[in-house]
Amino acid sequence: MQNYRIIAHTGCEGTPYNSIASCEAGYKAGAEILEVDVRSTKDGVAALYHDDEPDVGAYTYDEWIAAGNGTAVKLEEVLMLFQAREAAFNLDLKTKDAYRATVPVVNKLNAWHQVYFTGVTDHLAGSEHAKHVVWNLPHLSMEMADDKYEAEVSRYCEEAVKSGFTGMNAHYVSCRASLIRQARQHRRQHRLMVWIYTLPDDTELIAGYLDMGVDAVSLLNPSVWSKR
Repeated sequence: MQNYRIIAHTGCEGTPYNSIASCEAGYKAGAEILEVDVRSTKDGVAALYHDDEPDVGAYTYDEWIAAGNGTAVKLEEVLMLFQAREAAFNLDLKTKDAYRATVPVVNKLNAWHQVYFTGVTDHLAGSEHAKHVVWNLPHLSMEMADDKYEAEVSRYCEEAVKSGFTGMNAHYVSCRASLIRQARQHRRQHRLMVWIYTLPDDTELIAGYLDMGVDAVSLLNPSVWSKR
């Protein structure tokens, strides 16, 4: 197996989604990258929340808390907790506003070395922060013929490179060896990683993808494949 990293899916190890407890559990379980979902409140606070409804963007942060809609931890609070640790974050941006709210936080904490973006990222193509994007690929069917898959993957690799993205993020069933091969071909001129999400607790399956050469795997229970 080449060098690889484990991503702790938010809500890992039975913890609440988008919580400090989830990040701590993922780190303790040996994950190098911690995933959280990011949205923006009406007053531009980057908050950890997944769902479309209730709409975080319709409230200021204080209004959200007062309305009793549930916990929405501030991104700044989480990043501050891990500033001195060897951990990176997969910030799954749910909206363009989430990106706009996130940038000032990362700038303030000088935490760009710890941050990747997935989710809503097409608008970052060619931008100053494109190199932090691991681009979500569309679902590629298991039934897709090999030649068609090869052509689709080639197109996605070219688009990722053209956009200045650092890698691609695919559902694990969409990942075949030819994706890894084509991504590696582009690395001669542009580093193009391949991440896959979210694998079940099947160590043989995880090992198979790592042997294939993926750069990172997302796990809901990273403790099943601990490296630390």
